[in-house]
Amino acid sequence: MNTPSLQTQRVPPDSQTRLLIRDTARQIVAEARLVPPLTLAQLQQQASQLLKRLQLADAGFDHYAIILLNNALWETVFSAFPRDQRLLLLPVCLRNHGRCHAPHDDMGLLCQDCGACRIPAFTKAAESHGIPVLVSESSSSVSEWVEQGAIQAVIGVSCLESMEKTFPAIFRNGIPGIGVPLLVDGCRDTVPDADLLLEVLSVPETEPLSLPVSHDLRKPLDRLFQTESLSRLLEFANGRADRFPKDEVIWILTQGRHYRPLLAAAIFLVLSRRTALPEFLEPVLLAIECFHKASLIHDDIEDADPIRYGEPTLHVKIGVAAALNAGDFLLGEGYRLLARTELSADQRVAMLAEAARAHRELTLGQSLEFESADKPRSLETCLEIARLKTVPAFRAALLLGAIAAGGITEYRELLEAFSESFGVAFQLRDDLDDEAPNPASAVDCVMQSRSISRDDARRIVVECYLDYRSRAYATLEPLANPALKILLYRLIGKVLNDV
Repeated sequence: MNTPSLQTQRVPPDSQTRLLIRDTARQIVAEARLVPPLTLAQLQQQASQLLKRLQLADAGFDHYAIILLNNALWETVFSAFPRDQRLLLLPVCLRNHGRCHAPHDDMGLLCQDCGACRIPAFTKAAESHGIPVLVSESSSSVSEWVEQGAIQAVIGVSCLESMEKTFPAIFRNGIPGIGVPLLVDGCRDTVPDADLLLEVLSVPETEPLSLPVSHDLRKPLDRLFQTESLSRLLEFANGRADRFPKDEVIWILTQGRHYRPLLAAAIFLVLSRRTALPEFLEPVLLAIECFHKASLIHDDIEDADPIRYGEPTLHVKIGVAAALNAGDFLLGEGYRLLARTELSADQRVAMLAEAARAHRELTLGQSLEFESADKPRSLETCLEIARLKTVPAFRAALLLGAIAAGGITEYRELLEAFSESFGVAFQLRDDLDDEAPNPASAVDCVMQSRSISRDDARRIVVECYLDYRSRAYATLEPLANPALKILLYRLIGKVLNDV
């Protein structure tokens, strides 16, 4: 956490000041109607205002105020997470350094309940509420547990320095978390704010928050993109089409990460408040991937790319004419699948319109790529191509999921703004991953158009990428639906990893 304060960061030594900061944080969250999560920059801004309000701006409590503000944010929805899916993470430094002889395993300390420290008391307090406990030096596995659905929220006891290190991962993964700072630190025989900890442990359960888990979504999507399901949903049947490359079309649909149907499925579950994907959504999810794979087939031909998914591209395998035909087949199937869903006529029309809009924009982006192919391409041109070629597929996936859930009217504007920033950031991130020279990559284009070194060009593209990633987070600031906000935060964190 980088704050403007030059003071050593510390926890207020007296309980009165700690309670005053906590209560003021709650007031600020209520007054501004803040919904979690917020970015670290947003929390820093709010914490600065909090400390100024209390005339504590130069007291060195900046980091503590950020933690208490983050706590106040999550308090608004923390009760929606079942207690058995909240994890209490205790630091090993709570043990009595001189008397503790408890062994460790790969997870952490195996407390022997010897009575030499307060770890057993805190553990029993948590377990009495049905909250699992981990005593560990590291929380590296927490993000994975959240993704798998084993843990939905974390109560973390730690010193300010350790919290500072874990905050980026917490934000990146949209992990609902409440921090309990240590009053005495120093890495041995430490003391937590026991009153705050016991208060947090006793937060009751309310109606669960509808929040899909990526791990659970992967299972039905993996089934959908298996040969058997694809053969059932796609219409290849025609006695006059014996030479059609059915196997190759099915192969390309099974490949890749299927991010776009995953987005549509997740948005649908959040906005419909369902816990499982209905069968009627399968044609929508498959249509989204059909459109994407058609664009890849055509793009590979237009760019003369020889490899896709570690194998020869489709036009290399079966020839340009047959590959073009296969791409057109996937486009036709995409529109047919959307038209045959069991949704209302208005929903089907809305989905077809969004798919057609994305299809049209992609062709305009490809045209711009053709136009600029034989001359140095500026970064601005690269960004415009990304807006036309990459953004539409993400936008269509999000909007189709929202349309299917019946929530498009309320969230259209936000999802469109999010898609533009996220899609451009995704393309820049993809360009930064290129290890070999690529004339279409933003890094190569900047290097050539500005006559600078690859390292300098990469630094410029990294800066641009980080700007668009920040814009994606900024579009979510006014979002009042916590489940949707957490979902989109996690999407940014999962897909747009740090460079």
